[in-house]
Amino acid sequence: MTIQKIKLLSPKHPNRATAIIGGETSSIVNWNDIAYPQFYTIYKQLLSNFWIPDEISMSKDMQQWPQLTEREQDAFKRIIGLLSILDSVQTRYILESSMFSSDSSVHAVLAVIAQQEVVHNQSYSYVLSSLVPLNEQNRIFDIAKDDEMVMKRNQFILDLYEDFRADQTAETFAKSLVASIILEASTSILVSPISITWHAIRRWSAHRR
Repeated sequence: MTIQKIKLLSPKHPNRATAIIGGETSSIVNWNDIAYPQFYTIYKQLLSNFWIPDEISMSKDMQQWPQLTEREQDAFKRIIGLLSILDSVQTRYILESSMFSSDSSVHAVLAVIAQQEVVHNQSYSYVLSSLVPLNEQNRIFDIAKDDEMVMKRNQFILDLYEDFRADQTAETFAKSLVASIILEASTSILVSPISITWHAIRRWSAHRR
């Protein structure tokens, strides 16, 4: 069963969505009138996590960097390269998947999460700019995508994302949400809205049969 993107504005529909997926909604966000108040709690938690990389001093890191061995520096660079891929992919996936949520509070939460993924990527550039020259910074961002083992490790997640992009059904959406949980790790706050959304898809799918 195909799921549809939500219209930017549907004035004749209620502001309070009738379902998380496949429901009716005006697309207007009124935090005082949402179907699932827990999403406002998640929204507030996300805002409290907000930070700007430039506010963090790198002075001690700059002093400690030369003390690391060549292997330790290489490991550090490879980890940043890997994280840059995952967060870049996640930004696009979250923004795209949010377009299918008929609950405006869920859509808003996912928009904030996507913005924070962008901040994560900025932090990698900021850290590297404090430690290595520009040409080395750019090389580090290429490390992970040129590493066959790293790409193989994450390919199944990318495949599930692309399956959903190619065929927007309840099943491919649910699988992509599970892939997102795996990517973010089970302790991430992203688990809460996405897992609830997944259960909503299952209920919506069962109702349509």
